[in-house]
Amino acid sequence: MARILVMNIPAYGHVNPTLPVVQELAERGHSILYYNTEEFRDRITRTGALFRAYPEPMPTSEDITALMREGNLVKVTRMLFALSEHLVPFMLDEVERERPDLIVHDSIALWGSIAARLLRLPTVASISHFILDSRELSRTKRETLHLLWRALPLMPAILASRRRLAQRYGGGIFQKEHLLPVLGDLNLLYTTEQLQPRSAMIDDRFRFVGPSILNSARAAEPFPFDRLTDAPLVYISLGTVHHTDVGFYYTAFEAFRSYPAQFVLSIGPQIAIESLGPIPANFIVRSRVPQLDVLAVADVFVTHGGMNSIHEGLYFGVPLVVIPHQFEQLFNARIVKKHGAGNILGDRLPYAHVGAGELRAGVQQVLSTPSYRQNAQLIAQELQSTGGYRQAADEIEAMIQGQIAEGLLCAGK
Repeated sequence: MARILVMNIPAYGHVNPTLPVVQELAERGHSILYYNTEEFRDRITRTGALFRAYPEPMPTSEDITALMREGNLVKVTRMLFALSEHLVPFMLDEVERERPDLIVHDSIALWGSIAARLLRLPTVASISHFILDSRELSRTKRETLHLLWRALPLMPAILASRRRLAQRYGGGIFQKEHLLPVLGDLNLLYTTEQLQPRSAMIDDRFRFVGPSILNSARAAEPFPFDRLTDAPLVYISLGTVHHTDVGFYYTAFEAFRSYPAQFVLSIGPQIAIESLGPIPANFIVRSRVPQLDVLAVADVFVTHGGMNSIHEGLYFGVPLVVIPHQFEQLFNARIVKKHGAGNILGDRLPYAHVGAGELRAGVQQVLSTPSYRQNAQLIAQELQSTGGYRQAADEIEAMIQGQIAEGLLCAGK
């Protein structure tokens, strides 16, 4: 059996897809060392992996969430380079001591790629996003100018950090074609080839394994399913990044207070339910919701458009109303709309500005137009036909066996 070292970032959207894969590998007898911050210890250890903490100082998931919430992905890039200066020397020591057969790193965990390159270890990249160099879903001129305006002031710090890393470890630690995502010898995409737009970046090193969904890998969340009625069920969640958008919750209350449907609203743990004031009778509001179980019975999913959220909704054949809060989510929303499985609201700068009337009309359109559900169910068939976390584990094992056959690994040592 192999010894596998995993490096991820402290962000739920990046950690969650890996947990079923890691659990499957552990159940097959592989030894897994998983590096992240302390707040992810319990989630990781439940999979059977051995948890290892990054050295402080480290950003929390809320720190990263705050950066993502702003929608300025260049700020995230600056943070990743700063983290790499901090983590590469630590991870080099760890890898040399632990002597893994294989490194699995997140596609933006730059330090994982650098450590593997320096120590000449085979790598698997976990990619929890679409590849964003598509020609089909190009930015508008206004979007491009907006991104450039926000990016240019941050570029000197990124370039300086890159230069320091190259001076210390050599220029060969970086990919030649692009800074991010950092790719591996094998690259796991948690989607299907049909949903991923054409990209010159994708080659025979990529595997489309589909959504990595395993309910038992998640913490159990109580929910009053006995309160659900026969009315159409609309599930509303802004995920782990934008769930503090209280203004949107008030808009939803206004939009649907007298609407003939039932609504389940997940608001996250940072907001006290009592602080929202009177809650309409047709709403069930919870800090946490067992999302997969609710989606299994939902008729519409109102979402911010995160990669995991749209795939979980479509996996259950639920049409989407996507309210993107940043450009990556807008990109995801356009893919959903292109395939006729949902519509988009609030997709002009500044994103996510939606009035009660517009929100009500958007949900009504999806509920009353059968083609949205029909198209979502077609995508569900494609997603459910993938191997998911089991296929991801198969691909990793096949890579290990290939490396053994070439004499590059001694798995089970």
